[in-house]
Amino acid sequence: MQSLKTTHISSAEWRWVFVIGGILAALTLVPYAWALAANAGSADWQFMGILANPQDGASYLAKIGQGMRGAWLLHFAHTPEPHTGAAIQLFYLMLGHLARLIGVSNLVIFHLARVLATLFMFSALYQFGATVWTRLRPRRMFFALIALGSGLGWLVLLANSALKDVPDFTVPEAYPFYSAYANPHFPLTIGCLALIAGIYLGVFRIDNDSEPSAVNGGLGVLLLTLVVAFVLPQALIPFGGTLAAYVLLRGIRRRAISASDLRWTAMYFLPAALMGLYYYVVLHYNPIMDRIWNGQVAAESASPLLVLTGYGLLLLVAIPGLVRAFMRFEADGDQLMLIWFVVNLLLVFLPFNQQRRLMIGLIIPITFFAVRSLEDFWLNRIPQRTRGLAQVLLIVLVAPSNVLALGIPLFGLVNPEAGLSQRLMVERGYWEAMNWLADNGKPDDVVLAGPNIGLWIPAWSSKRVVYGHPWETLDADVKRAQVQAWYSGENCDDLLARYHVRYVVLGPQERALGDGLPGSDRCYADLAASSSRVLEFTDVSLFELTN
Repeated sequence: MQSLKTTHISSAEWRWVFVIGGILAALTLVPYAWALAANAGSADWQFMGILANPQDGASYLAKIGQGMRGAWLLHFAHTPEPHTGAAIQLFYLMLGHLARLIGVSNLVIFHLARVLATLFMFSALYQFGATVWTRLRPRRMFFALIALGSGLGWLVLLANSALKDVPDFTVPEAYPFYSAYANPHFPLTIGCLALIAGIYLGVFRIDNDSEPSAVNGGLGVLLLTLVVAFVLPQALIPFGGTLAAYVLLRGIRRRAISASDLRWTAMYFLPAALMGLYYYVVLHYNPIMDRIWNGQVAAESASPLLVLTGYGLLLLVAIPGLVRAFMRFEADGDQLMLIWFVVNLLLVFLPFNQQRRLMIGLIIPITFFAVRSLEDFWLNRIPQRTRGLAQVLLIVLVAPSNVLALGIPLFGLVNPEAGLSQRLMVERGYWEAMNWLADNGKPDDVVLAGPNIGLWIPAWSSKRVVYGHPWETLDADVKRAQVQAWYSGENCDDLLARYHVRYVVLGPQERALGDGLPGSDRCYADLAASSSRVLEFTDVSLFELTN
């Protein structure tokens, strides 16, 4: 084992990492290139620019848009209620400021940041592997397995295609490659966690007695922890619990907790605690923000069996290494990583509404033990002439779910009906109406639209919506039902007045909400009389209401 300070990575190794990492980052762009090419030939629909999890992608674009308009305090644009902004989720606001400076759109900066964060993540993961292993083979094997690794979700779906919570296809933060496809803040967080873990592996060596400083990783831990606290604060919980358990256990075994251990862990817990206090104050004094950002997020983990299946072959290969670490409980590396694996796995099933966020980083100790097992157990039982083939086969077998995750959204572009229901695209008239809204009206005007269209309006304009996002619309279930009722002909005047609606969208998706219901046209039949004007965009009408 080597500390991060003394780890040597040759220039040839870095070239290999950047080439492989660049190829993998480029692969995440291929489906987008295909989608844009397919969209260019269509006059009927518009691809909205996000393939992996468009629901959350639309909210990220809306936040970037706020930054482009100069905001440093976040407001949730998918809810009509005016509320005080807060300095949270600053990452996307900062991307917006950067986009304005360099003159690109919110979508371009989103994907540019995603590629750069991916390259950072892959570099950090290789740095972690080099911190553990001095030899080239395990370093590259660790990198290959963690960069491409996923679970057996593809087999699960073959057995039961009706399952909706298979982690391989619903929890991108759990897998580096899938996270690189989804957004920029997941790979950025994984990269930071890998660097933090690498530093602590060196710190907790038996022969290390250094105090944290600016040159030996102490300042690095503090700064990296601050980045994670701003970008995805929930990701600090698993490794924080790991450090607490490790230092406590080490103190019990030594019959005293060393001051050095406390100082090193303080580098992690101090910024985490300060940011935790800040978030508590923000939520305590901003009840709307609390109810939206904290109260109604539903990101629970799948069943324990599906979670374990989500790490599939990697976890099976890791078993000998896990057993060895448990039996010997060696201080150099294995001990810390075993505690991380156990603590993280337990935390994933806590009664907590953001459980799945805690899966981020769990693949690091699993892959650590998989490579340990390969080096110390599996390869010793495979004839030397077939070891190379066995390693290549393992890499191939851990990747199928990631390959499928990359391609599954494209089905919605081949089949526009599915793409519309999956919110990957909208009918052309809606796109024209959104462009008009972006150029006209006042910021924060409220728009009434169907749920799928309400998702995208804040992403492409400065307007707010009555309902648009199950997590970022206040009392989302209530408002979704109210929107459904309005387009079905109920509570026509009350809804518009309650939320001070300025614009009403009426297109094929809204008409479908009340299709076949008696009186479904009651609410919008009189809109022309109460509107200052009606704008027509292909098959979509946009009513501007009088003040």
